[in-house]
Amino acid sequence: MKKICKGIWFSLFVFLFMGVMKEQVFADYISVTADKRVLYIGSYNEEFLSVSDELAGIHSVFNAQGIDLDVEFMDTKLYPEEENLLNFYDTIKYKLEHTKKYDAVITAHDAALQFVLDYQEELFEGIPVYFYGINDFARAETAAENPYMTGAIEKASIEDNISLGRSMISGASKVVGIVDSTLTGIGDKKQLLEAETEFSDLTFTILSTADYSFDELASELQKIDSSTIVILFTLSRDKEGNYIDLQDQFAFISSNVNAPVFRISIGGVGDGLLGGKMIDYREFGVRAANTITDIFGGKDVGSISLDVDTPYHYVFDNNILEKYNISADTVPDGSIIINENINPLVKYKKYIMLTCAVIAVLTVFAIVLVIDNIKRRKMQKALLESNEELQQIYEELMASEEELKTQYETIENHAKEVSSLYQKYETAISGTNSAVWEFNLETRLIEISQNFEKIFGKNIPTKGNVYNVLNKLTEKEIQKEVIDMIQKYIHEEIDEVNIQIPFMNEKGEKRWILLRGNGIFDLNGKLTDMTGIFLDITNEKAKEEYIEYFARHDYLTNLPNRMDFETVLSEELRQNRSGALLLFDVDDFKSINDTMGHSFGDEILKQIADRLKKLCDSKVYVARMGGDEFFILVKGAENEAALDCFLTKINQVISQAFVYGAIEEFINCSIGITFYPKDSNNINQLMMNADTAMYRVKKSGKNNYVFYHEDMKKELRERKEVENVLRQATKDGNFELLYQPEVDAYTGEITGFEALLRLSGFQVSPAVFIPIAEETGDIVEIGRWVAKEAISQMARWKEKGFPEKIMALNYSVKQLRDKGFLDYILALLKEYNIAPEYLEIEVTEGILMEKTEATIRFLHNIRNAGIRLALDDFGSGYSSLSYLTFLPVNKIKLDKSINDKFLDIENLQVMDSIISLIHGLKLSITAEGIEDYDKFKKLKTCGCNTIQGYLFSRPLKAYDIEQIYNKIYPVDGYT
Repeated sequence: MKKICKGIWFSLFVFLFMGVMKEQVFADYISVTADKRVLYIGSYNEEFLSVSDELAGIHSVFNAQGIDLDVEFMDTKLYPEEENLLNFYDTIKYKLEHTKKYDAVITAHDAALQFVLDYQEELFEGIPVYFYGINDFARAETAAENPYMTGAIEKASIEDNISLGRSMISGASKVVGIVDSTLTGIGDKKQLLEAETEFSDLTFTILSTADYSFDELASELQKIDSSTIVILFTLSRDKEGNYIDLQDQFAFISSNVNAPVFRISIGGVGDGLLGGKMIDYREFGVRAANTITDIFGGKDVGSISLDVDTPYHYVFDNNILEKYNISADTVPDGSIIINENINPLVKYKKYIMLTCAVIAVLTVFAIVLVIDNIKRRKMQKALLESNEELQQIYEELMASEEELKTQYETIENHAKEVSSLYQKYETAISGTNSAVWEFNLETRLIEISQNFEKIFGKNIPTKGNVYNVLNKLTEKEIQKEVIDMIQKYIHEEIDEVNIQIPFMNEKGEKRWILLRGNGIFDLNGKLTDMTGIFLDITNEKAKEEYIEYFARHDYLTNLPNRMDFETVLSEELRQNRSGALLLFDVDDFKSINDTMGHSFGDEILKQIADRLKKLCDSKVYVARMGGDEFFILVKGAENEAALDCFLTKINQVISQAFVYGAIEEFINCSIGITFYPKDSNNINQLMMNADTAMYRVKKSGKNNYVFYHEDMKKELRERKEVENVLRQATKDGNFELLYQPEVDAYTGEITGFEALLRLSGFQVSPAVFIPIAEETGDIVEIGRWVAKEAISQMARWKEKGFPEKIMALNYSVKQLRDKGFLDYILALLKEYNIAPEYLEIEVTEGILMEKTEATIRFLHNIRNAGIRLALDDFGSGYSSLSYLTFLPVNKIKLDKSINDKFLDIENLQVMDSIISLIHGLKLSITAEGIEDYDKFKKLKTCGCNTIQGYLFSRPLKAYDIEQIYNKIYPVDGYT
């Protein structure tokens, strides 16, 4: 039995020793990650279903290692507008400038990754970045090439769920996918169309919320029968712009679809959806946290490959399985089944067996203890019997001494307790920077601790009548409030006395103290006294005032912000007053930031704000809206004449040079003006009016002001219609390319083609929709579509046996924001096996306005890749031959306007000089817009290399180009 006991104690010792060693190893690891800060940037918000799982996964790793996680949400699902992104940029920038540097960044989903890519050099330089949940694979691969970035893509399990649906639904013959028009929805639609090729026996239908209102969509969903495999992706907004959140989406689907609905992303199971093979977002979070931990441990970010293995798990609702008679045999092993009725004995079998094992071990242990206890009791009994007689005598002798000793110890303990309590009291008072007060309700005397003056800098009586003491401390009104609160406490109307008291100290400084207190009751429960503390809250009040100030003011310029502006304008409208609203915008401010840096741009904005402040008086109010926009309210101005003097003042203060260090900069501004209540008495409408008027200024050449009038609404509607057409064309693929030949002026041979974009099915000119696409940013996506379509057409012609010829693509200055454009082009050329020298990129003179080092470097990178470069529309605007000395172009394309100007006169010396100079720079020349033989002859005489225009061919479709591909046009005789 002794051996058994020793064995048990030895086992316990080993267990404790291993636990201590394990804790020591863990503590050593924690020392590596302690005090590390990680910034989490989420594309959505904290209420989005996947977010809680993702953060739970991250915290499960970080909390155990002492890593601090700071969470920020972009909320692009509800607010995809550019203004939201700019506000988020301001927030992150402010946080990075005023808090400790982050050691790593985690981004969730595409929008957050794109934000970090856009601002890496400015905000996150040198910081490791881990991204996940990326369904734009090209974006993920681009990011993974960055030495400071790695992460994981998110691939929806569409094929697996369709296969699962085919096995679960007997006789399934159709697949219906439900998507919306967001970037995520477009990606889902693309993946679903790719999956269609894998299931030739199934009919695929895509229901996009962009094509229906929710009522119309409900009618379409009700037509679906139970033999259809229905997959819900997203349907947040309908074609009318109405928005519903995820829970409402699930209710909408379950109430209108009479078939089991499969779900690939998170949510919906238990809310009327069947479920399926779903993405495990908690595992995404765990992977992200583990990778960051490895990086903190010394692992190089660049050595970590892009994770393409998306984590999944199967989840199903048993109620839906039973509703549609789906056999349990079709459910994959290991699936999570909710709402499943399980026999408790089966469900808790493992726990029951474990409990039985524990009881068995405890029983054996108890038996050992009982036997050992019996032996010890026998020995104790023998000893007690032999010692009992002696003990009785000893106790009698010690009784009297013990009684005296007990009395002494009681007195001593009381003294120690009093001393300890006094020390704790002194520590609490000094540590909290507070003073103590006590008020006798019967005598009306108040007594205050001696440290009051030392702490608060105010000399008041430390003992005396409560009214006299308060009179020395603060003003009459505050005194009355204190007495009233004490009376309310006495009458049990409040639970405690709690009031903030302002006063002036001996130095004339304003201070704040917090007076708090409760009652003291006698043994009969009668309130006799009150006691409490005075606490210095001056710093806290200052912080409150600071927070309140910046809640209504812009942190950069200290001007009122949009919230304060709307409050002031609302009051003006509520009082039925009149006035003018001016929207002030700096012209070409982006180029200032790009060329001079954001610090210089910020300084310009602060100086603008300072100058505008000097114009403020009781009638003029200025606020910053964000970016480079300011709102100015001129109260009482009822017509244009009333603003003449004020607009002159603005011009005077803005026309003076802005100085930053040794740099001087002159700026221009555009101003849109609307009157209230003449134009509207609605805040949002007035702001839209001012913005519309300012847009007219920008469109008309900038550096001016325009008054709003009703005709502008028509122009705005027409612009919106074109934007809608572009959006519809982008979604439905309603673009097409035409190709116009370029003909050798001496051989008549077609040397190449220019790809020209057109809208199919819409009567909108490229001269109208392309500038709008550039302004909205859609030109980036459209530009990539044009590149892919043109290069793939070159490959198709090559497969048909046509010889390779040069294909020219137009490149907008706005496409400079597409940082991955060149890599995308090179990938297409490789994919379609087209040599780079057969591709030509045409840039306009407008790119010279962006003549930054990055732009010039980009153009050189195009040439270094073997791709040809042409300067298009030469002579159409602010042409300068000096540009040709630093632009790395192969060819110059003379604009139709310069041809018309210098070819309609007999003297061709100007055109001859231009062409000779360009040839002197070893550049070839193409003349555009040539429609008659007379101009062709003159150009040929001057040495022009190639001709493009209706003289030889208008822009044609690809099939029609094939009919003239190898045609030789007659050019002889025109020398």
